[in-house]
Amino acid sequence: MLVSIVIPTYNRVQLTERAVYSALSQTYADLEIIIVDDASTDATRDRIETLRNADRRIRYLCHNNNRGAQAARNTGIQAAGGQCVAFLDSDNEWLPQKLQRQMALFSEKVDAPGVVYCGYSKVSASGDLVNEYVPRHRGYVYKQTLTDWLADTSTIVVRKDILENVHGFDNKVRAYQEWDLCIRLARECSFDFVPDSLAIYHEHDLPSISKDQLKDAYGYLGIVDLYRNEMLAECGRSTLSNHYLQTGRLFVLAGRFDLARAYFLRSILYYPLAFKAIANFGASLLGKDVYGFLRSNMHRWG
Repeated sequence: MLVSIVIPTYNRVQLTERAVYSALSQTYADLEIIIVDDASTDATRDRIETLRNADRRIRYLCHNNNRGAQAARNTGIQAAGGQCVAFLDSDNEWLPQKLQRQMALFSEKVDAPGVVYCGYSKVSASGDLVNEYVPRHRGYVYKQTLTDWLADTSTIVVRKDILENVHGFDNKVRAYQEWDLCIRLARECSFDFVPDSLAIYHEHDLPSISKDQLKDAYGYLGIVDLYRNEMLAECGRSTLSNHYLQTGRLFVLAGRFDLARAYFLRSILYYPLAFKAIANFGASLLGKDVYGFLRSNMHRWG
């Protein structure tokens, strides 16, 4: 079964080369690599052309203007010739057996999963392990996707027909796009996972949305607002309360205590027994330094 690996990139030529080499090193051989250049101004085109000349499994597509990562991924999906599509962000890499172990879980059975994901490790710029994400949910995980973020983009392999059914990535979603995609995929099919860390997320100094803490907070809130009615109907008020609590925490990190307090209060409104929201709201009234001290010393807040 052919797997199309979609790698979006923008002005990350050296990181992109590392990602491509990790894709080429897969023990699963039936693959193509589609690099979608979102109008880079660095040496990406020349360097990728050199790689393409050495391995014809590599395809290079380029946008005429910068359209964002979601649009780049969708361009890759449209061009994909495989029955399955895997995503690899240009700042990440895979371990050699990733695809082989994931593809072993796909089959032609009626109840076969449509999505297979895996664990991943986050590594600092100095090469130290920061943390490790271990998958927990398999089967029909729709409620779990509404409750919490499920899988990083670079860990997902999905059947192309299902991707087309959900119309790929939503270009209007500017952050937490993998959360949005997993919710929509979970409406369509079951999930399975390989329990080991087979992908590496590298921290670096180049720009990304996750480093803009205010955009990150608004991005999280955007997903909650988009699926608010489904979260209420499927998971109840406590789940929505938890999401507003997390929104408040993200606004704290962005230095917007006014917005943080508003969402802590909204969390309490939806679930008056939400101790964590009450505690965070109270601490936020005492200022940034006190809030940070209390949060770091009261682990029971989560």
